[in-house]
Amino acid sequence: MKKRVLVTGGAGYIGSATVEELLDSDYEVTVLDSFYWGRHGLDHVADKIKIIEGDMRSSRDLVYALDGQDAVIHLGGIVGDPACKINLKAHHTCNVECVSTLVNCMTDPDLHRVPELIFASSCSVYGNVKGMYDEVTEETPTNPLSYYAAAKLRAEEIIAKKAEEVAAFHPTTLRLTTLFGWAPRQRIDLVTNMFVYKAIRDGGFSVFGGGHQYRSLVHVRDVARALVHTLNQPRYARDRKIFHVGDEGNNMPIKDIAMLVKKHIPEAKIDFPDAGEADRRDYSISCAKIRAVLGFEIKYNVEDGIKDMIENINRTNLQFDPEIHGNAKHPYK
Repeated sequence: MKKRVLVTGGAGYIGSATVEELLDSDYEVTVLDSFYWGRHGLDHVADKIKIIEGDMRSSRDLVYALDGQDAVIHLGGIVGDPACKINLKAHHTCNVECVSTLVNCMTDPDLHRVPELIFASSCSVYGNVKGMYDEVTEETPTNPLSYYAAAKLRAEEIIAKKAEEVAAFHPTTLRLTTLFGWAPRQRIDLVTNMFVYKAIRDGGFSVFGGGHQYRSLVHVRDVARALVHTLNQPRYARDRKIFHVGDEGNNMPIKDIAMLVKKHIPEAKIDFPDAGEADRRDYSISCAKIRAVLGFEIKYNVEDGIKDMIENINRTNLQFDPEIHGNAKHPYK
């Protein structure tokens, strides 16, 4: 019998790619999503999965979605600090309280218990550690500096506490680096993706702060692969553990991302306005643990993602709509 997996936020940027990866790995997939950005990210697989339109903050919707499932990949939420600031009540209920509701429903003895949880967190939980640590590992102290990062850390704590209380609950947390690349539900409001889009549509773009700010980057397809790969590993290897998802080879300053875009769109004009210092995250996220413990390695470097973005923007003639291809224009409730 196929293993059954519930993906919260399965129609989103990461979710739409993860659903494809789960199907390729022969899972039976259910998606619970409120479809803030529409269903188009699932149109091509709609006949292969079960789709539930619902609110993950609702215990009623969760109880029905969880029934019969073997595992949950939790991707639902309001992503990014600009989006979180639109409505702080929505941010709290979507990014913190819903996690309590989810783990309570997963572990309630009067309901169908779902033992496995893969939770997508963020490396933003470390804050700005410039000058403090040359390399950030999973043991580096956290210091979230944004609403979004603080919520991710609180969610991690809620999950860990439930695992202490319920022996049959087996969560794994994946802290993601900064995403890029093409997915069925595309986001443009990410630094690499936006550089490519502006180079194609506007003929160039500006890089503020001198471009010295480092980003640790990971392709959305590699994130989807990491989520499913983690679920496929023996429980003892991943149970109640935290792993970074990314690769040290994709740690680079923003100016280097800009130069890679120009390499493939040589006519693009890049401006470096004198706008003072930006947030300089001059450190490296170490992803050695996920390679050593789970045997996961990325497939895509930043240049691969840039070439993929160019091809797909041109193929689809994509026109950036902030309400569809970004997270910070939705009137969250």
